[in-house]
Amino acid sequence: MTLAILAVSPQGIQTAKPILSNYPDARLFSTHPGEGVEHIDHIQSFVAEQFTAFEGWIFIGAMGICVRSIAPLIGHKYTDPAVINIDSTGRHVVSVLSGHIGGANELTRDLASLLGAEPVISTQTDNTGLWALDLFSRRYGWVTKASSEGLNRPIALYTNREKTALLLEVQDKGTSELERTKADHVDVYYSREELIPRLSEYALLLVVSYRALETDLLPVVHFIPPVLSLGLGCRYQCDPKDIVSYILGEVRRHGFFPEAIHHLATIDLKKDEPLLHELAATLQL
Repeated sequence: MTLAILAVSPQGIQTAKPILSNYPDARLFSTHPGEGVEHIDHIQSFVAEQFTAFEGWIFIGAMGICVRSIAPLIGHKYTDPAVINIDSTGRHVVSVLSGHIGGANELTRDLASLLGAEPVISTQTDNTGLWALDLFSRRYGWVTKASSEGLNRPIALYTNREKTALLLEVQDKGTSELERTKADHVDVYYSREELIPRLSEYALLLVVSYRALETDLLPVVHFIPPVLSLGLGCRYQCDPKDIVSYILGEVRRHGFFPEAIHHLATIDLKKDEPLLHELAATLQL
Protein backbone atom coordinates (compact mmCIF):
# COMPACT_ATOMS: atom_id res chain seq x y z
CA MET A 1 0.00 0.00 0.00
CA THR A 2 1.39 3.41 -0.98
CA LEU A 3 1.15 5.65 2.08
CA ALA A 4 1.41 9.38 2.63
CA ILE A 5 2.28 10.35 6.21
CA LEU A 6 1.47 13.93 7.18
CA ALA A 7 3.20 15.19 10.31
CA VAL A 8 1.49 18.32 11.61
CA SER A 9 4.20 19.11 14.16
CA PRO A 10 7.89 18.33 14.80
CA GLN A 11 6.79 15.82 17.43
CA GLY A 12 4.71 14.10 14.75
CA ILE A 13 7.86 13.62 12.67
CA GLN A 14 9.38 11.62 15.52
CA THR A 15 6.23 9.52 15.83
CA ALA A 16 6.41 8.78 12.10
CA LYS A 17 9.95 7.32 12.18
CA PRO A 18 9.03 3.71 13.13
CA ILE A 19 6.27 3.78 10.50
CA LEU A 20 8.76 4.80 7.81
CA SER A 21 11.09 2.01 8.91
CA ASN A 22 8.39 -0.64 8.61
CA TYR A 23 6.53 0.58 5.51
CA PRO A 24 8.97 0.95 2.60
CA ASP A 25 6.32 2.49 0.32
CA ALA A 26 5.49 5.25 2.83
CA ARG A 27 6.54 8.89 2.30
CA LEU A 28 6.67 11.53 5.03
CA PHE A 29 5.43 15.06 4.37
CA SER A 30 5.39 18.09 6.65
CA THR A 31 5.55 21.87 6.73
CA HIS A 32 8.33 21.41 9.31
CA PRO A 33 11.89 20.33 8.47
CA GLY A 34 13.26 17.00 9.60
CA GLU A 35 15.16 13.90 8.59
CA GLY A 36 13.39 12.02 5.79
CA VAL A 37 10.77 14.77 5.43
CA GLU A 38 9.50 15.97 2.05
CA HIS A 39 8.60 19.62 2.52
CA ILE A 40 5.13 20.94 1.68
CA ASP A 41 3.86 24.51 1.98
CA HIS A 42 0.29 23.86 3.11
CA ILE A 43 -1.38 20.66 4.39
CA GLN A 44 -4.89 21.13 3.02
CA SER A 45 -3.68 22.22 -0.41
CA PHE A 46 -1.31 19.28 -0.62
CA VAL A 47 -4.02 16.78 0.38
CA ALA A 48 -6.44 18.26 -2.16
CA GLU A 49 -3.88 17.89 -4.96
CA GLN A 50 -2.66 14.41 -4.04
CA PHE A 51 -5.66 12.71 -2.38
CA THR A 52 -6.09 9.98 -4.99
CA ALA A 53 -2.36 9.55 -5.60
CA PHE A 54 -1.94 7.40 -2.47
CA GLU A 55 -3.77 4.30 -1.27
CA GLY A 56 -3.59 5.46 2.32
CA TRP A 57 -3.12 8.66 4.33
CA ILE A 58 -1.76 8.79 7.86
CA PHE A 59 -2.28 12.11 9.63
CA ILE A 60 -0.20 12.61 12.75
CA GLY A 61 -1.74 15.43 14.74
CA ALA A 62 -5.14 16.72 15.79
CA MET A 63 -8.18 14.92 14.39
CA GLY A 64 -9.74 18.25 13.40
CA ILE A 65 -6.94 18.96 10.92
CA CYS A 66 -7.39 15.53 9.39
CA VAL A 67 -11.17 15.89 9.05
CA ARG A 68 -11.05 19.43 7.62
CA SER A 69 -8.40 18.36 5.10
CA ILE A 70 -10.31 15.39 3.69
CA ALA A 71 -13.93 16.57 4.05
CA PRO A 72 -14.25 18.25 0.62
CA LEU A 73 -12.58 15.28 -1.08
CA ILE A 74 -14.66 12.35 0.18
CA GLY A 75 -16.41 10.55 -2.67
CA HIS A 76 -17.39 6.90 -2.19
CA LYS A 77 -16.26 4.08 0.06
CA TYR A 78 -15.32 1.99 -2.98
CA THR A 79 -12.90 4.62 -4.31
CA ASP A 80 -11.69 6.73 -1.36
CA PRO A 81 -8.24 5.94 0.05
CA ALA A 82 -7.80 4.72 3.60
CA VAL A 83 -7.38 7.54 6.12
CA ILE A 84 -5.94 7.10 9.63
CA ASN A 85 -5.30 9.71 12.31
CA ILE A 86 -2.65 9.32 15.02
CA ASP A 87 -2.24 11.80 17.85
CA SER A 88 1.20 13.39 17.94
CA THR A 89 2.25 11.32 20.98
CA GLY A 90 1.36 8.06 19.25
CA ARG A 91 -1.12 6.92 21.92
CA HIS A 92 -4.20 6.43 19.72
CA VAL A 93 -4.54 5.23 16.12
CA VAL A 94 -7.98 6.06 14.69
CA SER A 95 -9.56 4.58 11.55
CA VAL A 96 -11.22 7.61 9.92
CA LEU A 97 -12.23 6.69 6.36
CA SER A 98 -12.57 3.59 4.14
CA GLY A 99 -12.26 1.18 7.03
CA HIS A 100 -13.22 -1.96 5.13
CA ILE A 101 -12.83 -1.47 1.41
CA GLY A 102 -9.87 0.87 1.66
CA GLY A 103 -8.15 -1.16 4.37
CA ALA A 104 -8.05 1.55 7.05
CA ASN A 105 -9.22 -0.81 9.82
CA GLU A 106 -6.54 -3.37 9.08
CA LEU A 107 -3.88 -0.65 8.81
CA THR A 108 -5.09 0.85 12.10
CA ARG A 109 -4.53 -2.45 13.90
CA ASP A 110 -1.09 -2.89 12.36
CA LEU A 111 0.03 0.65 13.21
CA ALA A 112 -1.31 0.38 16.76
CA SER A 113 0.66 -2.84 17.26
CA LEU A 114 3.79 -1.21 15.82
CA LEU A 115 3.52 1.90 18.02
CA GLY A 116 2.20 0.21 21.15
CA ALA A 117 -0.90 2.36 20.78
CA GLU A 118 -4.65 1.91 21.21
CA PRO A 119 -6.52 1.14 17.95
CA VAL A 120 -9.82 3.00 17.60
CA ILE A 121 -12.23 1.37 15.14
CA SER A 122 -15.90 2.25 15.05
CA THR A 123 -17.10 -0.12 12.31
CA GLN A 124 -19.86 -2.28 13.77
CA THR A 125 -18.83 -5.55 12.15
CA ASP A 126 -15.26 -5.16 13.42
CA ASN A 127 -16.45 -4.59 16.96
CA THR A 128 -19.07 -7.35 17.03
CA GLY A 129 -17.18 -10.10 15.20
CA LEU A 130 -19.67 -10.08 12.32
CA TRP A 131 -18.72 -10.62 8.67
CA ALA A 132 -17.87 -7.68 6.45
CA LEU A 133 -20.01 -8.65 3.45
CA ASP A 134 -18.46 -5.97 1.27
CA LEU A 135 -15.01 -7.52 1.76
CA PHE A 136 -15.82 -11.03 0.59
CA SER A 137 -14.73 -10.33 -3.01
CA ARG A 138 -11.32 -9.05 -2.00
CA ARG A 139 -10.82 -11.57 0.79
CA TYR A 140 -11.88 -14.75 -0.97
CA GLY A 141 -11.53 -13.90 -4.67
CA TRP A 142 -15.29 -14.07 -5.26
CA VAL A 143 -17.40 -11.81 -7.46
CA THR A 144 -20.24 -10.11 -5.57
CA LYS A 145 -23.64 -9.52 -7.17
CA ALA A 146 -26.36 -7.88 -5.10
CA SER A 147 -29.96 -7.25 -6.09
CA SER A 148 -30.83 -3.92 -7.69
CA GLU A 149 -30.81 -2.05 -4.37
CA GLY A 150 -27.12 -2.82 -3.87
CA LEU A 151 -25.27 -3.95 -0.75
CA ASN A 152 -26.32 -1.28 1.74
CA ARG A 153 -29.63 -2.84 2.75
CA PRO A 154 -28.28 -6.43 2.97
CA ILE A 155 -25.38 -5.19 5.12
CA ALA A 156 -27.82 -3.35 7.39
CA LEU A 157 -30.05 -6.41 7.73
CA TYR A 158 -27.10 -8.64 8.52
CA THR A 159 -25.40 -6.31 11.02
CA ASN A 160 -28.75 -5.73 12.74
CA ARG A 161 -28.89 -9.50 13.22
CA GLU A 162 -31.96 -10.10 11.11
CA LYS A 163 -32.46 -13.79 10.38
CA THR A 164 -30.14 -14.74 7.51
CA ALA A 165 -29.91 -17.85 5.33
CA LEU A 166 -26.54 -18.82 3.85
CA LEU A 167 -26.52 -21.26 0.93
CA LEU A 168 -23.14 -22.92 0.26
CA GLU A 169 -22.94 -24.84 -3.01
CA VAL A 170 -19.15 -24.93 -3.24
CA GLN A 171 -16.40 -25.74 -0.78
CA ASP A 172 -13.25 -23.62 -0.64
CA LYS A 173 -11.17 -21.72 1.90
CA GLY A 174 -13.74 -18.95 2.07
CA THR A 175 -16.75 -21.16 2.71
CA SER A 176 -14.83 -23.10 5.35
CA GLU A 177 -14.15 -19.82 7.16
CA LEU A 178 -17.82 -18.81 6.91
CA GLU A 179 -18.90 -22.13 8.40
CA ARG A 180 -16.47 -21.65 11.27
CA THR A 181 -17.28 -18.01 12.03
CA LYS A 182 -21.03 -17.69 11.37
CA ALA A 183 -23.10 -15.67 13.82
CA ASP A 184 -26.07 -17.11 15.69
CA HIS A 185 -28.60 -15.40 13.42
CA VAL A 186 -27.23 -17.21 10.31
CA ASP A 187 -28.49 -20.65 9.24
CA VAL A 188 -26.38 -22.62 6.76
CA TYR A 189 -27.86 -24.71 3.94
CA TYR A 190 -26.05 -26.95 1.47
CA SER A 191 -28.84 -27.51 -1.07
CA ARG A 192 -31.43 -25.18 -2.55
CA GLU A 193 -34.01 -27.97 -2.38
CA GLU A 194 -33.78 -27.82 1.41
CA LEU A 195 -33.65 -24.03 1.54
CA ILE A 196 -36.33 -22.84 -0.90
CA PRO A 197 -39.36 -24.08 1.09
CA ARG A 198 -38.09 -22.09 4.09
CA LEU A 199 -37.17 -18.79 2.41
CA SER A 200 -40.13 -16.98 3.99
CA GLU A 201 -38.52 -17.48 7.41
CA TYR A 202 -35.61 -15.17 6.55
CA ALA A 203 -34.96 -11.46 6.03
CA LEU A 204 -31.79 -11.96 3.94
CA LEU A 205 -30.29 -14.62 1.68
CA LEU A 206 -26.57 -15.02 1.02
CA VAL A 207 -25.59 -17.45 -1.75
CA VAL A 208 -22.08 -18.77 -2.42
CA SER A 209 -22.46 -20.57 -5.72
CA TYR A 210 -21.74 -20.62 -9.45
CA ARG A 211 -25.52 -20.73 -10.03
CA ALA A 212 -28.08 -17.98 -9.54
CA LEU A 213 -30.94 -18.25 -7.08
CA GLU A 214 -33.55 -15.61 -7.78
CA THR A 215 -36.46 -14.82 -5.48
CA ASP A 216 -38.81 -11.90 -4.85
CA LEU A 217 -39.29 -12.87 -1.20
CA LEU A 218 -36.18 -11.20 0.21
CA PRO A 219 -32.92 -9.44 -0.71
CA VAL A 220 -30.28 -11.77 -2.17
CA VAL A 221 -26.51 -11.34 -2.38
CA HIS A 222 -24.63 -13.78 -4.63
CA PHE A 223 -20.95 -14.48 -4.01
CA ILE A 224 -19.50 -16.20 -7.08
CA PRO A 225 -16.34 -18.31 -6.71
CA PRO A 226 -14.30 -18.94 -9.89
CA VAL A 227 -14.79 -22.72 -10.06
CA LEU A 228 -16.06 -23.56 -13.56
CA SER A 229 -14.18 -24.73 -16.63
CA LEU A 230 -15.61 -24.13 -20.11
CA GLY A 231 -14.71 -26.54 -22.91
CA LEU A 232 -14.53 -25.01 -26.38
CA GLY A 233 -14.35 -26.33 -29.92
CA CYS A 234 -14.88 -24.46 -33.20
CA ARG A 235 -14.46 -24.53 -36.95
CA TYR A 236 -10.95 -23.60 -38.16
CA GLN A 237 -10.35 -19.83 -38.00
CA CYS A 238 -14.06 -19.12 -37.56
CA ASP A 239 -15.11 -15.50 -37.23
CA PRO A 240 -15.76 -14.91 -33.49
CA LYS A 241 -18.28 -12.13 -34.20
CA ASP A 242 -21.39 -12.61 -32.03
CA ILE A 243 -20.26 -16.09 -30.94
CA VAL A 244 -18.81 -14.94 -27.60
CA SER A 245 -22.03 -13.18 -26.64
CA TYR A 246 -23.98 -16.27 -27.72
CA ILE A 247 -21.82 -18.59 -25.59
CA LEU A 248 -22.15 -16.37 -22.51
CA GLY A 249 -25.87 -16.04 -23.13
CA GLU A 250 -26.19 -19.83 -23.13
CA VAL A 251 -24.19 -20.03 -19.90
CA ARG A 252 -26.67 -17.63 -18.30
CA ARG A 253 -29.67 -19.40 -19.80
CA HIS A 254 -28.63 -22.59 -18.07
CA GLY A 255 -28.47 -20.74 -14.75
CA PHE A 256 -24.70 -20.35 -14.45
CA PHE A 257 -22.73 -17.17 -13.82
CA PRO A 258 -20.12 -16.39 -16.52
CA GLU A 259 -18.11 -14.80 -13.68
CA ALA A 260 -17.68 -18.32 -12.24
CA ILE A 261 -15.68 -19.46 -15.29
CA HIS A 262 -12.04 -19.82 -14.29
CA HIS A 263 -10.58 -21.89 -17.12
CA LEU A 264 -11.09 -22.28 -20.86
CA ALA A 265 -10.16 -25.68 -22.27
CA THR A 266 -9.63 -26.96 -25.80
CA ILE A 267 -7.32 -29.29 -27.74
CA ASP A 268 -3.79 -28.17 -28.66
CA LEU A 269 -4.79 -27.83 -32.30
CA LYS A 270 -7.24 -25.03 -31.40
CA LYS A 271 -4.97 -23.04 -29.08
CA ASP A 272 -4.51 -20.17 -31.56
CA GLU A 273 -8.15 -19.84 -32.65
CA PRO A 274 -9.40 -16.21 -32.63
CA LEU A 275 -12.61 -17.30 -30.89
CA LEU A 276 -10.67 -18.80 -27.99
CA HIS A 277 -8.62 -15.64 -27.52
CA GLU A 278 -11.62 -13.30 -27.79
CA LEU A 279 -13.53 -15.34 -25.21
CA ALA A 280 -10.49 -15.32 -22.92
CA ALA A 281 -10.16 -11.56 -23.28
CA THR A 282 -13.87 -11.00 -22.57
CA LEU A 283 -13.71 -13.14 -19.42
CA GLN A 284 -10.27 -11.74 -18.49
CA LEU A 285 -8.82 -15.26 -18.32
